Amino acid sequence: MKTGDIVLIPFPFAELPNRKVRPAVVVCETKDQFEDLVLCAISSVVHSPLSTNELQLNPTLTNGLRKTSVLKIDRIVTAKKADVITRLGELKDTDLAAFKIKFRELMD
Repeated sequence: MKTGDIVLIPFPFAELPNRKVRPAVVVCETKDQFEDLVLCAISSVVHSPLSTNELQLNPTLTNGLRKTSVLKIDRIVTAKKADVITRLGELKDTDLAAFKIKFRELMD
């Protein structure tokens, strides 16, 4: 998996025992022996205005999303690659560039 891939995975809620299958964007694979995935959540609940840590994604053949969604850049989790149900697609180049900018801004 690479940065910008969109996968379908059981994503944990803030209350860790509960999970919901949802799309997520791969940030990276960990560089240890586990090779886990660091992921950001995608939600189909779109509100206006978006927060500064959100990015609207419109459905395309490239990303495999079924409806307009929101990439929640500050909703980050580490998960096992084995938990991935399927790979839906990937962010298009312009969305990937915007994602990288917003992700870096989390540290400011």
